[in-house]
Amino acid sequence: MSDGAEDSSLGFERVVFFSDAVFAIVITLLVLPLTAEFEVPEDTASLAHELAELWPKIVTFGVSFLVVGQFWMAHHRVFSRIARADSGLLALNLLFLLTVSFMPFPAAVLGAFELDEDALVRVFYAASLTVVSIVLTVVWLYAQRRGLLRPAVTPAKASEVMAGSLTTDAVFVVSIAAAYFSFLAAVLCWVVLMPIARRLIG
Repeated sequence: MSDGAEDSSLGFERVVFFSDAVFAIVITLLVLPLTAEFEVPEDTASLAHELAELWPKIVTFGVSFLVVGQFWMAHHRVFSRIARADSGLLALNLLFLLTVSFMPFPAAVLGAFELDEDALVRVFYAASLTVVSIVLTVVWLYAQRRGLLRPAVTPAKASEVMAGSLTTDAVFVVSIAAAYFSFLAAVLCWVVLMPIARRLIG
């Protein structure tokens, strides 16, 4: 293998490692609203009251952790099929990481309210997730169009990945409307409707 090929491989690995580091930081930041506001109570009754007060934040953290974790796995699947990166892919990946890095903010806003108290807050949260999903689809589309995929990825497989990405985007768009009515409806879209839809197209 030539030195140029080794440098290219090392450069691409740095993109993946940097992306993983960003995800790790984002997942850590998701828990901060819980730890920042929790005060150790003096008795068990006060503990129950404290936990009840934090319930929206606990639920928001759990859902956000699972969804961001799903984005990390999706990002891993996408980049495992990409052989190299050019400046355009680097820029799009940074844009994707920007949307991921933003997620602790809508999560904190959602956790500050009762989960079914304000429709705008729920819609804002669901819309933020949707943007993350759409940008990752754009990353894959760019890599496919620019011929950056591994030789083992056939056109049929590339089209299958694209179909799965578009299906995921569609479910997130639906979840925005669902979030207007209730947070539970949006969560059902993410944890029930999405796996079913992806299985149907698979």
